[in-house]
Amino acid sequence: MSIMTNKHVLAALLVAPILAVLAWYGAGQFTDDGEQQAAPAQEGTSYPLIERPGCRYPGGKCGLSNESFRLAIVVLPTGQLRMTSAVPLDFVLVGLKSAGNQGPVKASSVSAEQDRWVHNFAVMPSSEDRLRVVAGVSGASMFGEVALTFTESSD
Repeated sequence: MSIMTNKHVLAALLVAPILAVLAWYGAGQFTDDGEQQAAPAQEGTSYPLIERPGCRYPGGKCGLSNESFRLAIVVLPTGQLRMTSAVPLDFVLVGLKSAGNQGPVKASSVSAEQDRWVHNFAVMPSSEDRLRVVAGVSGASMFGEVALTFTESSD
C-alpha cells in the first residue's frame, strides 16, 4: 500500500498549506499595532543619522541615512570633503573627532539646488579619525558620525 493512496495523508497535504496561510495572516493581525509609517521631520527637532556599512571598509562608499534621507560622503586625496544629498539642505556643519578635535565648520554649497556641499580640510584627515556631520533640512537637524576608514585605498 502506497503512502499517497492513504486518504489521511492526502487530506493533510491539501489542508496544511491553507492552514499555514491562515496562521500567517492571523499572526499578522494579532501583532499589528497599526500601520507605522515614517513621519516627516518636524521643524526644530533633531534626528540621528545612521552610518552606512561602506564607511567601515577601505575603499568603500560612505554615507549617512535616516529613512528616506541619504547623504553620500566622499573624501578626495587632496583633503576635500564632498557631500551629496537627495534633498536641498539649509546648512551643513562638519567636524573631526580625533586627537585634536576640530570644532564644527560650515561647509559651502556648490549647487543652486543646495544638494552638493564641499569642505576643504587644511590637513588630510587620518583614517582613524571620525567625521561628524550636522545637516539642516527644512528647519530640522540631522546629525551623525562616520569612520574615515573608507578613505584608505583597498588593496
